[in-house]
Amino acid sequence: MTDSQLQAWLRGEPYHNRERDECCPDFSCCQPHLLASIEVRRAFVLADESARFAMLGNFLSAAIADHCGNRERVHIVGEGRNEH
Repeated sequence: MTDSQLQAWLRGEPYHNRERDECCPDFSCCQPHLLASIEVRRAFVLADESARFAMLGNFLSAAIADHCGNRERVHIVGEGRNEH
């Protein structure tokens, strides 16, 4: 994600990076109703790499659940982890 795309997303103006074919962290550029709250967007921008990775998992879970028409929580589990 480019800095300009990240800043636009932070302002609530998400756009898909067509040059790199890259979505915003919460996929709101392609699914506007998935736009995270301003508090979550700010937290993402200020977060370290580890926290961002966790947040990306949450965004992906929400996008998958939305795509499947399932309002239940989808859990993304990292490789080698045993979470149920």
